[in-house]
Amino acid sequence: MPRKGFSLVEVVLALGVCSFALVSLMSLMPVSLDSARNALEITRIAKAFQQVTADLTQSKFTNVAAMSTATNYFDYDGNPTNASGKYFTVLATVAASPITNQSSGSLLRVKLLSQTPRNTNAGSTTVTICDMGY
Repeated sequence: MPRKGFSLVEVVLALGVCSFALVSLMSLMPVSLDSARNALEITRIAKAFQQVTADLTQSKFTNVAAMSTATNYFDYDGNPTNASGKYFTVLATVAASPITNQSSGSLLRVKLLSQTPRNTNAGSTTVTICDMGY
C-alpha cells in the first residue's frame, strides 16, 4: 500500500529552501526603499526648480536679481509654502552681473540650490534668464 503525504525530511528541506529565498528577498527591501525615496526626492526637487525657474522667467528682468535673494520654501509634495510648513528649500542666487550681447540682449545666470532634511546639498542647477524686453 503506497504512503500518502510527505516525510518529515522533505518538509524540513522545503521549509529551508523557502526560508532561504524569503531572507534573500527581504534583504533587498531596504535598498529598494532607499532608491524609491531618493527618486521621489529628486522628482520633488525638479518640480521645485521648475516652479522657481517659471517665476524668474515670468517676472520683469530688472526684478530677477531681487527675487533671487529670497529663499523659496516647498512642502513635502513640492508645492510652494511658507517657512513654517517647509519640507525643503530652494535658494536662487544670481551668479554674476548681466551679460550683454547685441544679438540676444541681456542674459542673467541664476544658480538654484536645494536643501532637504536628509541632504543639505540635494541638488543644484544653473538657469539662464533672457531679457525679453517686458
